[in-house]
Amino acid sequence: MGICAALFVAVIAITGLLLNHTEDFQFDHRYVNSDWLLDWYGIKAPDTLLSFAAHDRYVTLMGEHLYLDHREVDGEYRRLVGAVYLDDLFAAAVSDSILLLTARGDIVERLSSEDGVPAGIRNIGVDREGRLVTRSSHEYYQADSDFLKWRRWEQDPESVRWARPATLDTRLARSLQQHYRGEVLPMERVILDVHSGRIFGSAGPWVFDIAALLLILLSLTGTFIWLRRRH
Repeated sequence: MGICAALFVAVIAITGLLLNHTEDFQFDHRYVNSDWLLDWYGIKAPDTLLSFAAHDRYVTLMGEHLYLDHREVDGEYRRLVGAVYLDDLFAAAVSDSILLLTARGDIVERLSSEDGVPAGIRNIGVDREGRLVTRSSHEYYQADSDFLKWRRWEQDPESVRWARPATLDTRLARSLQQHYRGEVLPMERVILDVHSGRIFGSAGPWVFDIAALLLILLSLTGTFIWLRRRH
């Protein structure tokens, strides 16, 4: 009884110490990458990936994560409309905004309706002049070279190289799925679950409760024996 209780007390004590220093060790910002532990929690990456090829690179949306090849773009995104390459920048249309990205995946600028970006973007492309063109429900718009002004575009839509969904390379897809899983489970959550026993499922807290009762029983019986010996 003493050995069993001591093991659980050691686990509770160690995890308690770690939780007291969560901010020092940044457990709330560090994530678990262990495959077996992620599988234990049932964490899986989305099976469907939406990707667009642009200048031999891939802009991919998986869940709410946006990637330029392997590099994750800052922010959360629910919709990817298209992505193209122009003037050493990658332009990715997400909902009603357009992100301008460097080759490293850093956001240079986020263009929205306040910057004149047309609403209801359904696709983006590059015209013969190398400028960005957007397609909404019934109208087309062209941006100037500095993306400061947008004017209605009435030329032949067939002359535009529109963004098209592309099939992502298998290795890259697996790498992104692994990265996605590694950004879901914070270490703080695992330590908390070990501390409470929940990591072992619904029976885990009951096991820890039994260990606590054993410790209480040992304390009471030990005190009783000590008092009897004194008398």
